[in-house]
Amino acid sequence: MSLQVQSLIGLVALPLIAWVLSERRSALQPSRLARIVLAGLALQIAIAALMLTVEAVRAAFDWPGRAVEALQAATTAGMRLVFGYLAGGPAPFAVVKPEAGFILALQALPIVLLVSVLSRLLYHWGVLQLVVKGFAWCLRKTMGISGPVGTSAAANVFVGMVEAPLLVRPYVSSMSRGALFATMTAGMATVAGTVLALYASLLEKSIPGATGHVLVASVMSAPAAIVIARLMVPWGKD
Repeated sequence: MSLQVQSLIGLVALPLIAWVLSERRSALQPSRLARIVLAGLALQIAIAALMLTVEAVRAAFDWPGRAVEALQAATTAGMRLVFGYLAGGPAPFAVVKPEAGFILALQALPIVLLVSVLSRLLYHWGVLQLVVKGFAWCLRKTMGISGPVGTSAAANVFVGMVEAPLLVRPYVSSMSRGALFATMTAGMATVAGTVLALYASLLEKSIPGATGHVLVASVMSAPAAIVIARLMVPWGKD
């Protein structure tokens, strides 16, 4: 079975499974059901088309990949300066099993800490909020969700699912059960910036441009997660 056929089956099967498992199928009238699914699917296709075919957008999303590569190189150099061969530097002895020389805490996790610090700085300077607002506006206009849900779902693309709800903390107490479920689902579906850097550093050797691939998949997963959440736990205005 080709990947295209598998993808087509998934586009039909996953929303269908979510609808079957819905706790209130009666709240999903055919017109509303079609609107939710088609809006999410259209947004995913638009995101993929923009990121993969429009040169300007593609270049903009290639930049994070180069930035992560530069951060990874700088972090690796610093760790090797401090920890030597334990961080991947030249060993002072003959290495019998090089495949056993990878130490997660010294060769992969430092980039997570560095990106976490940088995301905090971007938030402090107000840069991250502007980017999140743009994504949140797009989600609200296309999928009809409220500001808090859209903002949290958009923020999950860049920060973790612990930090993202903090952006809408004043609204959490008044959000409906379905809106809270959508916020949690988006957090599980997307890839935080810190983890994205870790994935990219591990995959870059075997998959060229791994950062861009993971980033595109994470952005596309935000509307998909909202569709699944709205089918499983429907809600009205929140």
